[in-house]
Amino acid sequence: MPTRICLLALIGLPASGKTMFSKWLLELPQTAFNVIHICYDDHFPQPTNETSSETKFEFKKERTQIFSIISELIDALKNTTRFPNHLNTTVKSSLHADCYDFLIICDDNNYYRSMRYKLYQLCKQTECAYAQIYFEGHLEMALQRNSERPAVERVAQKTIQQMAKRLEAPDSATQRWESNTVILNEYTYKDCSAMKIKILEFLGKTFKNTLRPSPVQEKAKNVQSLVHQLDLLLRRRVAEILHTEHAHTLERQERARNLNTKRKDILQNFKTIAEEGMRVDELNEYANLLH
Repeated sequence: MPTRICLLALIGLPASGKTMFSKWLLELPQTAFNVIHICYDDHFPQPTNETSSETKFEFKKERTQIFSIISELIDALKNTTRFPNHLNTTVKSSLHADCYDFLIICDDNNYYRSMRYKLYQLCKQTECAYAQIYFEGHLEMALQRNSERPAVERVAQKTIQQMAKRLEAPDSATQRWESNTVILNEYTYKDCSAMKIKILEFLGKTFKNTLRPSPVQEKAKNVQSLVHQLDLLLRRRVAEILHTEHAHTLERQERARNLNTKRKDILQNFKTIAEEGMRVDELNEYANLLH
């Protein structure tokens, strides 16, 4: 069976029930799919009231890193159907031995639409499914729940208030890509079990809605693949040339630098031409340009 992956973006204020929902899904005795929980709080420092440029840079850096983790996870599942042990995730395997459906929970506030859209675009590029669950609730409720947390887990009250002002709720009317969304209000998510059938049916159907790259994205993907294949051929060519030439260490190092400079130039020129149309069987012609 082919591997199917769904990215599930959770949306909501701190203390709105996102991680509680994730744990509930992980603890279900049996599901029709494997569950992988990525809790952003495990990768990000606790939010503060600071708004310095340095703090914003670190936040952006952390978000880029976790996006890379998700990309790496998708790649590993697509190619090996195995969970990379070095990634900081919680995994619940399906009791079905031959289950190749994987739900990746992106447990974050995702309060800006741009944050979610980046995940949606990743799904299109990697041919995965995409879904959202919006934990709708009042600011007062979030502040109350946050105050009941252990001190080390509490988010600054000012941070939650600012996030509430900036939160961009899903809007499928104007953003069609957000149409695959379920809204859980402050009453329903208190007892996830009451909505078990609805939630599992929603997630189960989502796996059937695999996204596809647009023609532009597909072309870029093909070009990237060709460039990668040519790079491997060129690197092999460099190794062959250095192996056949007998030179002193310093001369060999200089020769290697020159060859790698040529390799990069060939790749750059090839990329420009490949965007206009290129066949795999033409790669060797470019590899032989290196001498």
